[in-house]
Amino acid sequence: MIRTVLILILSSSLLLPACRRTRSFYEPGVSLKLAQYRSKHISEVHYDLWFNISANQAEPVTGKAIIHFRQLKSLHGVNLDFQPGAEFIHEVLVNGQVSDYNFMNQHILIPSDHITPGKNKIEVAFTSSDQALNRSADFMYTLFVPDRASTAFPCFDQPDLKATYNLSLEIPESWTSLSNGPLIEEQTGDGRKTMQFKMQKPISTYLFAFAAGKFQSLEQIHNGKSITMLHRETDQKKLDLNAGRIFRQHFESLAWLEDYTGIPYPYEKFDIVIIPGFQYSGMEHPGAIWYRDERLLLDESAPLMQQLRKASLIAHETAHMWFGNLVSIKWFNDVWLKEVFAGFMADKMIAPQFPEINHELQFTLTHYPQAYSIERSSGTHPIRQELANMNMAGTLYGPIIYNKAPIIFRQLEEIMQADNFRAAVQEYLQKFSHANAGWDDLATIFDRHSENNISLWSKAWVYGKGMPVIDYEVEIVQQTQVKSLHIKQMNQPPMNPFPAQLLSVDMIYLAGTMVQDIWFDATELLIPTPDGKRSPLLVVLNGGGKGYGYFAPTEQDKAYIARTMGKIPDENLRAAIFLNLYEDFLNAGQGREEYAGLLLSALQHETNPQLINYLCGNLKTLSRNFLDPGKHAAIIADAEKLLWEKLNDAAPESRQVFFDTWLYLAIGPESLENMLGLYNKKIEIPGFGMSETNQTLLACEIALRSKNGKEILENELQRIENPDRKRRLAFIKQALSDEQTERDMFFERLKKPENRNPEPWVLEALNYLHHPLREGASQKYVAGSLEMLEEIQITGDIFFSKNWLDATLGNYQNAEVAHIVNQYLESHPGLPKNLRLKVLQSADLIFRHNSF
Repeated sequence: MIRTVLILILSSSLLLPACRRTRSFYEPGVSLKLAQYRSKHISEVHYDLWFNISANQAEPVTGKAIIHFRQLKSLHGVNLDFQPGAEFIHEVLVNGQVSDYNFMNQHILIPSDHITPGKNKIEVAFTSSDQALNRSADFMYTLFVPDRASTAFPCFDQPDLKATYNLSLEIPESWTSLSNGPLIEEQTGDGRKTMQFKMQKPISTYLFAFAAGKFQSLEQIHNGKSITMLHRETDQKKLDLNAGRIFRQHFESLAWLEDYTGIPYPYEKFDIVIIPGFQYSGMEHPGAIWYRDERLLLDESAPLMQQLRKASLIAHETAHMWFGNLVSIKWFNDVWLKEVFAGFMADKMIAPQFPEINHELQFTLTHYPQAYSIERSSGTHPIRQELANMNMAGTLYGPIIYNKAPIIFRQLEEIMQADNFRAAVQEYLQKFSHANAGWDDLATIFDRHSENNISLWSKAWVYGKGMPVIDYEVEIVQQTQVKSLHIKQMNQPPMNPFPAQLLSVDMIYLAGTMVQDIWFDATELLIPTPDGKRSPLLVVLNGGGKGYGYFAPTEQDKAYIARTMGKIPDENLRAAIFLNLYEDFLNAGQGREEYAGLLLSALQHETNPQLINYLCGNLKTLSRNFLDPGKHAAIIADAEKLLWEKLNDAAPESRQVFFDTWLYLAIGPESLENMLGLYNKKIEIPGFGMSETNQTLLACEIALRSKNGKEILENELQRIENPDRKRRLAFIKQALSDEQTERDMFFERLKKPENRNPEPWVLEALNYLHHPLREGASQKYVAGSLEMLEEIQITGDIFFSKNWLDATLGNYQNAEVAHIVNQYLESHPGLPKNLRLKVLQSADLIFRHNSF
């Protein structure tokens, strides 16, 4: 206590001569003002880092950092970021001299008289916190995005102070390791191993990474390029099935990007690590991409959509080597920019790999539903958000940047024309190579390559928020002939420019479909129709999925769709219709019984696996959030029956999604018998292999429904051979227990941050804890889960707070939970804005159900 008080007194005295405008320099985290000051005055940063890592998780990781940099002037000294605290610092030397530094609010404060204009060197001996080191019994990996590098070592933890790195890791002799740069030296002795890496190209602190542990290694060389893959997979058949495709898809992505950008791969090496329980699907560290194991190591029965997502993930992370790494963002308010480029390029890259797929349809189904899920809620926000401090950067991620932004970029490419768009992108990458740039820098380049004012057009889309609501009327003359189509935007957010966009209007007649592409740049637009045309049977304003907004179908439209379900040949048009019906249902344009009938009819007739996947997702949402098991028992029974039939007779590429959906919805005794029959191999589905993943999933779902759940889970644990998958099920089964006291104890343990890892396992367990079949017993956890939100944002990784909310709230529909959410928001007026928005997003379907 005395030391803390003394530090605070010294720090306060340090502040006085520094003038009030620098007060934000000393806030916890990295304030925008501090980042801007350091970016202006500090350059040529280089880190020499050494870490000592024990196989014993209880033994802290110790280290030493030597930080070289050039300082323009020394007026305010130097602020180094180090989150663990003063007690984790053992010694500080500045330019070879012991420093009488101060520590305040996660910063090591070096007095100005220790710093000289020009080159400086700061040496710090420290102990790391484990927060971003992700330590397990026999492996570990770092994850520093967006502001977690400073939890492990002292640094300038902001994206626009790029640095080069020398890294030395001392690890157990039986371990191996990998980092951004190539391995330059390895020494062993006395049961220990030292591995040294050198990263010569500058990268942001959030992109610096290393992994170490008991991994197996595979390597493949193609056209002079080498990729090393570290993994922990023990199933040789699964490894053999996937490894070749993983290497091939990375090599193909690299070749495509080099061709599109005109820039060779910009780093010295390209390696990957496949990690059990990794928090994200992937993370794009230069030269060292991390992937979650289940995203890349697929089962033999993996459906086409899962294979497509795998290829898209590989393309996305590889694209980041140019978009986000070679050219990095200045500040995390532009995090959307690196993500939209990676996603947009990935969509282009995977098309040649899957010629059998309708990629226009895939773009629509990948991006629009996810973007709409946020935009229709009261928790929506602009693509480009404000950020005052790096400690809130993790709250900026979500479907708006991953899904709405690519939709806008596709419109942008069409407005500019593809060749001009590509030329602008190439100029952007060349101009800012190994440096930093923001949206304004890119928009200026786009303007030079377009006849349109892209900066002005983009303001509505990048800085505005919400879904346009677009309606139409048919103007009739002489009783039956159509004079024009009157299109009108019904909502116009104040203070935002009009969100001009390209629409493809489909008008369906008995004789065929008339398609008209329009530029919708005003609140109202009249489209003349050909002379003599009668009123169309159906009008779809977002035909082919082109068009962003809520396009409410008329009663005539819905009647025609119901009559012709299964008879509309155009897949892209069907996708637009299904999107519009779903949004219409959620906006109370039709009752749940009516929508359920349309949805089951669509699933009965649909043969396209992409559309089946989308419709099954909607069926799960309908069942979970809008259907009452008592009142709507007949609908649920019809859905169970249909899904079981489809599982047995659908095309092979769609059986997995029918299986997953059936497992989720099934509540009848006959379905439980079928589950047990499948698990015990007394029932077989022709052409559908019961993989280990499906076997474990079955065991978990049976445990929710059967009195013998504990026995089945114990048997499943014995059956699993892979140690990581065994640990996963052992963790999850606590939430599946049929004993309420055991589930209560599990939830209590989640209140401690150290028990909330690995995050994907926590979320899976949380979904089981709040499963609709246990709604009555689990509702009591909701208030406690909300109370943990702010701490989870601080201690968890970037997607965890939103995923925690989704797992907590996503399975409920009753008014009591809506009241708990409202009560939480009312009693927490100081809740950070972005977290408040996430609560509103996750609770949106509960609110909608109770407003119907």
